[in-house]
Amino acid sequence: MIYLAGRAELAHCTRFCKLLHCVVTFQDFYGRIVVILYRVLSVVLLAMLITTGCGGGNKGFNANNVTVSISPATASIAASSQVTLQATVNGLCSTCASDIFSWAISENATAGGSSCNWFDTPPVVPSCPGGTIQQNSQSTLTVTYHAPSTPGTYHVVAEWCDCFGTPTVKKTGTSVISVTP
Repeated sequence: MIYLAGRAELAHCTRFCKLLHCVVTFQDFYGRIVVILYRVLSVVLLAMLITTGCGGGNKGFNANNVTVSISPATASIAASSQVTLQATVNGLCSTCASDIFSWAISENATAGGSSCNWFDTPPVVPSCPGGTIQQNSQSTLTVTYHAPSTPGTYHVVAEWCDCFGTPTVKKTGTSVISVTP
C-alpha cells in the first residue's frame, strides 16, 4: 500500500523535519562544545595531576623545608677502593617521589665532572681527579663512590630538585670522603 500525504501533512512533516534538523544541529553544536570542554578539562586535570605529583602546584609540602642527607656523612677509605652511599630526602609528602636529581663530586667540577658518573663502563680516570660515581639503575638514591688513586678529601654531593616549581628549589646533601694511601 502506498501512502500519499496531503498538503497539510507535508507542511507538518516539513516543519517537523526542520525542527528535527534544528534539534540535530543544536545537539551537534552543543556536542562539539561538550567535547571541547571535555578535552580542555582533561588537559587541565592532567596538568594538575602532573604538577601535584612532580613537585609543582599545591604539593602538600614546602620545598624550602626539604632536606637531603647522605649516609655515611663521612667515610675514610683506601685509595682506589669504593664505598656505597645512600641519600635520604626528608620533608616531602607521603606520596611524593624522593628521587635524587643528580650526583657529583665537587673536586671534579673543574675537570668537567659530569662525565665522571657511570652505569656500566667507568670513565677515563685522568678526567676524574676526585673519583667516579657508579649509578644504580634501580634507584637514584644509592650510588657507589670509586675513590681515585690520589689521597685527599673529596665531597660527594646529592642534589634534589623541585624543578617544576616556580621558582626552582634545589637542596643538596654532602658526604665527605677521606681517601688514604
